[in-house]
Amino acid sequence: MEGEFFIDVTQSCRSSNNSGIQVVTRNLYHQISKFFPITPITWDNLICRYSHLNHQELQNLHSPFGDNYKAKARPNKEENPFYKEIYTALTRLNKRINFKIKERKNIIFFPEVFRDKRLSYLPKILDSKLKKVAIFYDANVLRFPHKTPPKRLKNFENYLDFISNCDSISCISNESKITLERTAGINNHLQKLDVHHLPVSKPINQLSNNVQKIPLILCVSTLGYNKNHLTLLQAVENLWKKGLLFKLELVGQSDPSWAPKVFNIIDQLKEKKRPIKWLRHISQDELEIKYSECQFTVYPSLFEGFGLPILESLIRGKPCICGSNGALGEVSRGGGCLNIENQSDAKEIEKSIFKLLNDAELLKKLTLETKRRVYEDWNSYTRKILTFFSILK
Repeated sequence: MEGEFFIDVTQSCRSSNNSGIQVVTRNLYHQISKFFPITPITWDNLICRYSHLNHQELQNLHSPFGDNYKAKARPNKEENPFYKEIYTALTRLNKRINFKIKERKNIIFFPEVFRDKRLSYLPKILDSKLKKVAIFYDANVLRFPHKTPPKRLKNFENYLDFISNCDSISCISNESKITLERTAGINNHLQKLDVHHLPVSKPINQLSNNVQKIPLILCVSTLGYNKNHLTLLQAVENLWKKGLLFKLELVGQSDPSWAPKVFNIIDQLKEKKRPIKWLRHISQDELEIKYSECQFTVYPSLFEGFGLPILESLIRGKPCICGSNGALGEVSRGGGCLNIENQSDAKEIEKSIFKLLNDAELLKKLTLETKRRVYEDWNSYTRKILTFFSILK
């Protein structure tokens, strides 16, 4: 391509956090760099400018987990204390990027969600001729405003205003596209919106099955309110009360606005000697071990823009219990899932878990479905969105 291609990787280069958006950003960065040179940039909220990445940030972008990685509750906060942010901001002063555009050939790509000072400064910093493209995930924080901190809510509304002015927006599901049209009011500009379902790749270090004698159920998800952990915990407690023998392990970082409620229930279950663990945000190698040990996964989320953990489970040959609504239904329809009509009903989750724990034929059938599914890879996905952005022909 002519001109320069900038990609905003602020979240993905700051820490080892490897949640959904970071998985997307890192994979896109790696794939795009195979087609043409790409410049990763990071926003500094103290100097209010974009800058080039330092050595550690480049390392996080390429490989988030070092040899000595230890599980964390909130990777970004734990790895970036305020004193470090001040020091890093000072070192970025000579790495700042000045966007001077003479003609409409340069591009900036926003594959992440942001709610910081960028929303105020970008309209002033970015040249009007700079082509802006983005990925839109969801507007979940707007579904239950009373459960979202007011500042986060307001900032997200500002983010929607910003993204609606991008030249092209790739939505991760049909549900995501409908949501953006409704919430951002851009249905008169449908030509700049399209749907590209997220892909998934087979893990490089996938392990052979090592299913435990006592069945292990795995739940991979940030501990946020829409992820519905409280209902899941109620369902498994009902099963434990009935004498069913199984373990539940939760993987994912905490959301301080909601996670304490989950921790409270987990503590109560541990007092009863229930076999439950929250493993926090673990490395990919540790996660692969857990996938190899589990019998199946459960993803009780009430609503999603996509639901990448479902595919990540299925491609490893592990059936998943999940909802059938919205984007969750889009992801699960290809097979390998036991769908729930109403995830907010603990009894439905309870019945589904009971089925997979006790019906060997059903588990085998769903496992075969996971292996028969066709999974799009990141290279194919990247080609599609770059073509949509009119960057590849």
